[in-house]
Amino acid sequence: MLLDQILSTDIYRFLVVFTRLGAALMFLPGFGGTLVQTRIRLLFGLSLTFLLLPVLGPKLPPAPQHPAALALLLVGEAAVGIFLAMVAQFLFGAINVAGSVISYLVGLTNAFSFDAVSQEQSQMLTGLLSNLALVLVFAGGMDKLMLRALTDSYDLFQPGAPLMVGDAAMTLAHLMSSIFSLGIRLAAPVMVFGIVFQAGLGLLSRLVPQMQVFFVATPLQVLIGMWMIMVALPVIMLLFLQAFQAGMQPYLAPG
Repeated sequence: MLLDQILSTDIYRFLVVFTRLGAALMFLPGFGGTLVQTRIRLLFGLSLTFLLLPVLGPKLPPAPQHPAALALLLVGEAAVGIFLAMVAQFLFGAINVAGSVISYLVGLTNAFSFDAVSQEQSQMLTGLLSNLALVLVFAGGMDKLMLRALTDSYDLFQPGAPLMVGDAAMTLAHLMSSIFSLGIRLAAPVMVFGIVFQAGLGLLSRLVPQMQVFFVATPLQVLIGMWMIMVALPVIMLLFLQAFQAGMQPYLAPG
């Protein structure tokens, strides 16, 4: 009888922890991509749950006696995991904004490639910046920030507590507005080139009306724009990594 009670308790704790971690791993950048096989993602989620269960188990509420209460608890845990994954996804959205602006200024809006973060076809420069940012996040060890945020979230979002739907919606809305401004700041060096270049083309078309400015300037626009991207790329990636770390910091426990 005692053994059955222990087994049922451990299964309940494992299910609750796996629900939050598994829901987050479905959408976290890098972990939830279609390039990662579902079997590998599942094994990673199970392994992470087994690893964290001794630490997170004591923080869980007692097992509900009614199935509806258990289902409501699991829905809340999945919602918390998806919310934390969306925060990380929104932070990567700044790279998409910057890539779209840069592509427009450089003249490469019609060149498309697969983006491993957004899981869809995107502009070539957007895919390049997004994939490079993802590689740097994992190479720099910042992927541990996302996993640590999941672990520390049990202190911020206690299992069984009422969901703070309004606060979560406001947080995502504020984050969406801030990543747009961040994306513009990341693209600022190339934006300066674009404004100056387009102003020069306008002046040239007025001075030499018979010249086909578009056909003459497009190769030069792409060439100089790519050179500007090469120069500004280290700064863009550094600013993004700093913003990513600052964006995940509120969900980490102090110390």
